[in-house]
Formats: sequence, structure tokens, C-alpha cells
Amino acid sequence: AAGAPAAAAAPPVDAMAMLGMGGAAPAPPPAAPGSFPPFQAWNKNGLQIEFACTKDASNPSVTAIEASFTSAQPTPLTGFNFQVAVPKYMKLQMSPASSSTVPPSNSGKVTQTFKVANSMHGQKPVLLRIKIDYSAGGQAVSEQGQVDNFPPGI
Repeated sequence: AAGAPAAAAAPPVDAMAMLGMGGAAPAPPPAAPGSFPPFQAWNKNGLQIEFACTKDASNPSVTAIEASFTSAQPTPLTGFNFQVAVPKYMKLQMSPASSSTVPPSNSGKVTQTFKVANSMHGQKPVLLRIKIDYSAGGQAVSEQGQVDNFPPGI
């Protein structure tokens, strides 16, 4: 009787191997240590912002964030400017965006990286105030909001 469960367990392993899910072709590795799955930080008027966070291995209070901007609007978002403000217990270092024009209809993305240092890491959460300015179809748009939905451990 002890041999039957072992024999029954063998075919799923073989099937997984045939599907490239085991053995020689492993599934994609989990996120690298110190990195977190991307999450949606903003979604309004067709503009979506996704944040991908990575921790500094030598200093866990520092988080590098890559913001990706995509637009579902039918016209490009021009004069695009993304600004971040942080609470007093945090420091911010911004890099320029890859472009000032976000392509239309989700046909491409603009990226911008920034780093935040949280002097109260483990006691107070990462919290960002964001300001987004752009023109869509000749109309100036200015949005403000807060991003406080960072994954645990940031």
C-alpha cells in the first residue's frame, strides 16, 4: 500500500517536466532579494503609474523606486512632469524622467527613478505626496495625490 501513493504522485511530476515547469526549465525565479512585486500607485483619467521598489542591500532604510507611466488616452500626454514630496522623517533623491511625453493608447511608457531614505524605517511607513502635470489634447491637467499602499517591508 505504501508504494501506491508514490506511483500516483509520479505522473504529475512528469507532466510538469513535459510542460517545462520542472527540472531543466524552471519557472522564473522569485523576485530578487530586496525587490518587491510592482504595484499600481495611481490610476486616473487613463494615466497609470506603477512602482517597482528595490531595497538597498547595505541599508534597508533606503528604497529605490522605478515609476512607470502609461496612458490609455488616445493622444500623447505632453509636458509630463512628475514630482514627489516626502514627510520630514524621509529624504528624497529624484532622477529625471526618460521622456516628457507619455505615448498614447498604452503604446509605450515613460520611466523615472527615485530613492527615498526612511529615517524611521520599521516605525513609520513610506508615504509619498505626488504631483503630476501634463497636457492632454491641448488641455492642461494637474493632479495631486498620496501613495501609501507600499508592500510590507518597504
